[in-house]
Amino acid sequence: MNSKLKKNMLIGILVVLLALIAGGVLYYVVSNQGSPHPARISDSDMDNSQENIISYNGKKYVYNKDIKNILFMGVDKTEKVTLKDIPGSAGQADSIMLLRLNQSEKTMSILQISRDTMTSVDVYDSAGEYYTSVDAQICIQYAFGNGDERSCWLMKKKVSELLYQLPVNGCVSLNISGIAALNDLVGQVTLTVPEDYTDIDLSFQKGAEVTLTGEQAEKYVRFRDTEISGSNNQRMERQLQYISAFLKQAKEKFTKYSSLADEILPEINDYIVTDLTGEELNALSDYEYREEKNQTVPGELRQGEIYDEFLVDDEKLYDLLIKMFYKEMD
Repeated sequence: MNSKLKKNMLIGILVVLLALIAGGVLYYVVSNQGSPHPARISDSDMDNSQENIISYNGKKYVYNKDIKNILFMGVDKTEKVTLKDIPGSAGQADSIMLLRLNQSEKTMSILQISRDTMTSVDVYDSAGEYYTSVDAQICIQYAFGNGDERSCWLMKKKVSELLYQLPVNGCVSLNISGIAALNDLVGQVTLTVPEDYTDIDLSFQKGAEVTLTGEQAEKYVRFRDTEISGSNNQRMERQLQYISAFLKQAKEKFTKYSSLADEILPEINDYIVTDLTGEELNALSDYEYREEKNQTVPGELRQGEIYDEFLVDDEKLYDLLIKMFYKEMD
């Protein structure tokens, strides 16, 4: 692989990694003129969706073939779960997002999915055989794979189901322990702390300008107080802030050190799992990241019996998906 190709591929991977830790608590609010009941795809609509055509509010829409969707996840491999007496030990997908690539415009944006989203999680035994399905947080689905391709496949399937069978064309997962290595290699990632986060790190005082070490960067994007309801939302805000600071520094670094690709590629190899080819990863460097177009699956957070539970607003989600991924037919 020549140095130019490796550099372009690295830029693509870095954009991927930035997406993995991107967050946001921006909730999408729309005025729906259709039925007052939650929008559900009927059996006939499901048949049409296989042809990329759906009916909604008296109009027909066709799937925008210019759009390609890649699932990105930040995975905490230290977390274990047990559902229906079956343990899952592959970790949890703490950051979940769908990267929306518009291939004609060469732009990318993110549809953020809360890790706490309640859905039907498929439980598999140690032999990989399906056992049962239970209502649980979507992040847990990752745990019932092998931590590599199998876990990614399970998450692709579950995210597609959540988004009304929206096509998911590929997947990249990052062990979030790799954030520290990336931060230190890029160096000088500086941000202003928006709130008092001294419970995370003593240097994270409100208003303080901090140049993050790798260890601090991992804390900043990873930490949440599980004893406080809604703490994941705060973490998502910090992740969104970090992505902007990281991207700014990465761009400066790239202009100065053409050999950065050679430095980073070996460092991140142990942290990434993907079903994308090298050419597909390389192509990501051609896209402009449009943070202002990011959206979040709409819904409401509630305190469950044990954990936070995010309940999706089906009607708003359906409306959002049509706006983001479909075109009205003439």
